[in-house]
Amino acid sequence: MQELKITNEIKNLEINHIKENLFYYKYATKNIKSILKNNSLESLDLESLASYNSFVGEVYENIIYEFLLEYALHNEFITKFILKGPHQNRIDKFYKTGLMIDRSLQIVYKSNYKDISEFDALFFTKDSLYFVEMSTSKKTVSLNKRLDKKYALLKVLFPTFNIKALIVLTQGSTGLRRFPSYCTVWITKDLLNQDLIKKLIYNRKRKDFKTPYTHKKFVEACTIRHKRFIYFQTLEWILKSANRKVDGLINLEFFKSYKLSLYFDIYTKLYIGFLSIEDFQNLVPNYDSKIENIFVTIEKINSKEFDVVYYVKNINGKLRRVRIDSYEKVSIKEKELDGFTNVEVRFMKYLVKDIYFKNIEEIKILQTELKEFKTTNTIPKTTPSTVSN
Repeated sequence: MQELKITNEIKNLEINHIKENLFYYKYATKNIKSILKNNSLESLDLESLASYNSFVGEVYENIIYEFLLEYALHNEFITKFILKGPHQNRIDKFYKTGLMIDRSLQIVYKSNYKDISEFDALFFTKDSLYFVEMSTSKKTVSLNKRLDKKYALLKVLFPTFNIKALIVLTQGSTGLRRFPSYCTVWITKDLLNQDLIKKLIYNRKRKDFKTPYTHKKFVEACTIRHKRFIYFQTLEWILKSANRKVDGLINLEFFKSYKLSLYFDIYTKLYIGFLSIEDFQNLVPNYDSKIENIFVTIEKINSKEFDVVYYVKNINGKLRRVRIDSYEKVSIKEKELDGFTNVEVRFMKYLVKDIYFKNIEEIKILQTELKEFKTTNTIPKTTPSTVSN
């Protein structure tokens, strides 16, 4: 197995020979310019400092991507490397589904025009596909949580490849040993070059860039062949398949399959039916809003726990996640209006039919069965294969 080894150049962020390319990337600088216009870094409030650090994170990502282009060029074991940013030559804004470049010149997988996942970089070896995640945040918890979805999606799209990840972080990052074993972790110095940051804010170039990476291994995202994954139609298939009941109940064996374990990581929750307003009010008598629909899901709470969770669409348009735990404690959380779950329930409401409605007794039986429920484990969870400092 080929090991990814960090170079001293990458470790120390020695960027002199790639610096010019950084000025051709697409940056959102309007807000940053207004923040820095009358303020020094030392005087920024927390919100402004967060915006500045986010911009630094963008620059860091582009620096690492430039290093990876060189790394791919000089390492024969890398067979394909997907171009993005100024190095690629098309924007797939009219394509509905597939691996493509979006308007921000990033690598994304879309389904029905909806971004399902974004990848900082993607490259292939003979038998493996690596996705790359880069971050300047010292806390890695949220990054770690995103990995399962990306891993599972790529496993669906490229079932014959080993799926691996390269994680690139800065010195002082925590939680390195919590990454899954398919990860290789590189650690670099912090990006502290404020002179470079300010030049990128005020002097970005827009035209006349020609990529030097013309070797045949450097490819456009749209040329990569992969299995087709249709996000919303798959949700519909799962709902209908789950309701092919065994002894009058949801067939949990269906959810234990290898394919469904991947879907749990892509979606987190899988829709199994609907609940009447009357039944829901019996379960949650103090619910304080008028209800349009109640969606019943099996949700992956964590790597070992699954439970029935309700998504309640109110007449006023708000969507709430409602969970009743084993102690009958009710937790209610608002969902973001522009989040994935809101898009999902807008699609699922067209599938509301009497045959998919559950009653309280069915749900109680299902909750009991879920206490012993386990999917086919597809994602290695032990410590990462390499940590390069």
